[in-house]
Amino acid sequence: MDESMRIHDGLYVLAAVIVPCEYADEHRAALRALLLGKQPRLHWRDERPKRRLEITHAVAALHPNTVIVIGTRLKPAKQRRARRKCLERLLWHLTCRDVSRVVMERRSAEGNKEDLDMVNALRAREALPQDIHVEWTSPLVEELLWLPDVVAGIFARAETGDRTLEDLLSGDHLVERISCA
Repeated sequence: MDESMRIHDGLYVLAAVIVPCEYADEHRAALRALLLGKQPRLHWRDERPKRRLEITHAVAALHPNTVIVIGTRLKPAKQRRARRKCLERLLWHLTCRDVSRVVMERRSAEGNKEDLDMVNALRAREALPQDIHVEWTSPLVEELLWLPDVVAGIFARAETGDRTLEDLLSGDHLVERISCA
């Protein structure tokens, strides 16, 4: 799972792409094939429009199964709250889909701890099963993290009115909008 924030638009987007184990290596290879030169990873924010179109077509060919939680009415001073609210809903949706392992993009030590505290609080409330494995890693180590980065970027853009790339992204998408106010 990964995020995209559009603070000036009041949006916090948290996306997950569900990849069955038997397709993981195939997806990784398809993503690595998109790298240019010595580019270490795909990062939506760093790509130009023409390249984003190419990446969208390649990701669409994988027919991604996505869960996207879009936090609206984000206030700049409330980013952490928005992440917690979106994370709770996203993990709930993943649990409903019998996902047993969640890999989140590593953030700062403080950010990772906040996420872990949220996961533990959800487990304590029995809102998240004890047996779901949640971990944090670098997108330089796990290429599959590039998928939610792309998806979050596409859906954040769509929320601001440009649905061009979202319309190209085939697959199964569950989108929930929540207020972060």
